[in-house]
Amino acid sequence: MKIVFTDHLLTRLKQRKISRNIVKEIFNQSLENYWDNLRNRHIVIGEVLYQGKYRKVMVAYDIIEKRIEAVTIHPITETEIKHRLQSGRWNYEKSKRKES
Repeated sequence: MKIVFTDHLLTRLKQRKISRNIVKEIFNQSLENYWDNLRNRHIVIGEVLYQGKYRKVMVAYDIIEKRIEAVTIHPITETEIKHRLQSGRWNYEKSKRKES
């Protein structure tokens, strides 16, 4: 599926000094997939080299007409993931990106 970068995502990439290639890497090598019940968005998490360390980084995205629209990106900790799952904000999701 084609990945489209929103203006908001491009701004966040610049602010956080994250390469566009990292977004693609996260989608290609995703570790975890969730559904965000608050924002009604898909979440994909990958472990990538960011600021000199391997860290988990999440991308929030929508699927629109057989394309992925990446909305935002930021590093995330195991604790943050755990809290979002426990609070019910996030639910586990099977990868839907591989459906074409």
